[in-house]
Amino acid sequence: MRIAGLFESSDTSTARLIFGWLLLAVSSLMFAGMFAVLVVLARTPFIENMLPMGRDYIYVALVGHVDLAVVIWFLAFQGALLLITGIVGSGKGVWSAGLGWASLALSYAGMLIVVIAAAFGLGRAELANYVPVLLTPVFYAGLLAFATGVFLALVNTGIRLISAVINGERLNALTVGMAVCGLGVFIAFLCFGLSAYFQWSSGKAAAIDFERLFWGGGHILQAVNTASMVVAWGLLARIVFNSDLAGERASKALFAVYLVFMLPAPFIYFIYDTSSYAYKDSFTFLMRWGLGPSTVVFIVAAIWLIASKRERNWADPGLASLALSILCFITGGVIGFNISGLNTKIPAHYHSNIGAVTIAFMGLFYKLLPSLGREVYFKRLSVVQPYLYAAGILLFVAGLYLAGAHGAARKTYAGAQGADDNTWKMLGMVVMGLGGAVSIAGGIAFVVNALASLVGRKNAEEREDAKAVAEPYRRHSH
Repeated sequence: MRIAGLFESSDTSTARLIFGWLLLAVSSLMFAGMFAVLVVLARTPFIENMLPMGRDYIYVALVGHVDLAVVIWFLAFQGALLLITGIVGSGKGVWSAGLGWASLALSYAGMLIVVIAAAFGLGRAELANYVPVLLTPVFYAGLLAFATGVFLALVNTGIRLISAVINGERLNALTVGMAVCGLGVFIAFLCFGLSAYFQWSSGKAAAIDFERLFWGGGHILQAVNTASMVVAWGLLARIVFNSDLAGERASKALFAVYLVFMLPAPFIYFIYDTSSYAYKDSFTFLMRWGLGPSTVVFIVAAIWLIASKRERNWADPGLASLALSILCFITGGVIGFNISGLNTKIPAHYHSNIGAVTIAFMGLFYKLLPSLGREVYFKRLSVVQPYLYAAGILLFVAGLYLAGAHGAARKTYAGAQGADDNTWKMLGMVVMGLGGAVSIAGGIAFVVNALASLVGRKNAEEREDAKAVAEPYRRHSH
């Protein structure tokens, strides 16, 4: 297997680390899909009664799916993006190759432990928001190992970026964007630590309250996911249209807005008790105003860019993923403004938004392959896959919204959903099940194609995508 010529850089360690993070990301998505099959079947009328296992295991499967699809997949892909935007442009390589491999090894170990714990149902499920858990030390160890690996990767990249700034190097806007994401992950981890400390020191609870533990940091991670999605949009715009998504100064300012609303997060723990409504509302406020304005501007810029181009090849998975990601994110935003009560409108909102992030990452993955000396293994499948996955997400979301509009409660499964007491609720859940099946098919198509592309024997002969990605770094780095 050959991994060389990443952006025409001689540093093969960085190329191999990027390959490793991408393989980790795709692997986590593969396992997440396996658990998603069980989750979707458990929420689909008629089929739910055909499941042979006990209903309690469905909650375990949900924990495995969410952590792999929303936490590990996103952070692993962001690990690759940090290296691409923060290291490749300088051509100097990572600060420490040894630290880079140690961080990757810990992250792989953590993911595998999480998969094993969920597959064998080693603990009772606790469906906390953002990071649901299984109540067993094995699962905690998996999360901790993965988080430690991510933290070490942040240190490794951060030292190189700080060194570049000290030496007077000018950072590209997308590098700044991922630097903001890296700081955001660090802030999220700090929030987790502060929440755990204040719960432990209060002595009010015999066991940790995971909802309170992950609430603050979970909000920050969602901000990181959004900002990294925008970085992916920027890279796709560069590759597909050879254009920047927005101007350099404007983009840097917009990324700075994300950071401005992340920085106050740790101080909330010193102002409010984590059991108070004020604590929860403070993070909701930060995310509402921290994510909305910048993302809306980037969306307008992206739509303007796409509309202004006369030649648009909609068979290009990069362009398709860029447009579909924007569509899903707008859909999630509109739903968010129409949420009332604790019903399935809430998961409709966040599934649309996280689906948008996933689509952007999928499309960018295809376009990054030439930079790693690879090419898309099943090219025809890559044309259809973004549309298939996005259609599934939109159907899934539409079903959840319809059911929620007629009283379907969130976090209920199987017969507890009460779908048979309302025709519209029943129809919504059927549409949800259909959408889930279609999105899973789209996810499987991506995973199969991605794994074949990474580990197959094909090598890319054309490097135009790699040159297009590298161009902004050549123009804005010294």
